Amino acid sequence: MKLYLTDSSGNAYKVRVLASILGVPYEKAYVDWDAKEHKQPAFLRMNPRGQVPVMEIDGKVLWDSTAHLVYLARKHGGEKWLPSDPLAMAEVAQWLAFAQNEVFFGLQWARGVVKGFKTGNLEEYRGYGRRALDVLTWRLAKNEWLALDRPTIADIACYPYVKRAPEGGLALDAHPAIMAWLKRCEALPGWLRLD
Repeated sequence: MKLYLTDSSGNAYKVRVLASILGVPYEKAYVDWDAKEHKQPAFLRMNPRGQVPVMEIDGKVLWDSTAHLVYLARKHGGEKWLPSDPLAMAEVAQWLAFAQNEVFFGLQWARGVVKGFKTGNLEEYRGYGRRALDVLTWRLAKNEWLALDRPTIADIACYPYVKRAPEGGLALDAHPAIMAWLKRCEALPGWLRLD
C-alpha cells in the first residue's frame, strides 16, 4: 500500500491515523505541494481532482480520504471502525458526509482563507464552520463519540479540521464538549499528534 500525501494535509492525516491505530504498514510518497506536483499530468492521471491523498493498493488507485478510511477499516479493523450492519454503517456514514461538507467547507475553507492558500468568502465559510461546531456540540453534549457510542472512522474523519478550527478564526473555547472529544481522540492508542 502506497500513500501519496503532504504533511500538511488534514485528509492525508486521517488515513495516517487509522493506519497507525490499526498497525497497517504503508509506503509514504510525499507530493511537492509548493511546486504544484499535484497539478502535473503524472499526478492527475492518478487523481483528476489534483488533490492528496491518493492511495495505491494492489494496482488499484483510490483518491479520496473517505474511501481510504473505508478500505482500511473494513480490511484491517474488523467490525470496530466501520461495522457491516446496515444501520450501524449508516450512522457512521452520516458523519463521514458531515466531515466532507460542513466541516470541510466551513472549518477547513475558513482556515484556508486565513492562511492564504484558499480564496473566497471568509464570512460565508465561517458561517458553515459555526454550523459544524453547533452540530458537533449537539451530538457531543450527550455522547462521547460521533457514532455508535464508540470511536469509529467518523471521529477520525471529523477530527483534523475541527482541531484546526481556531486557525480559521473559529475558537473552540466556547465548545467544551468538542474540546473534551478532541482529547478523547488524542488518547486513543496509536493516535498521531497533529502539528
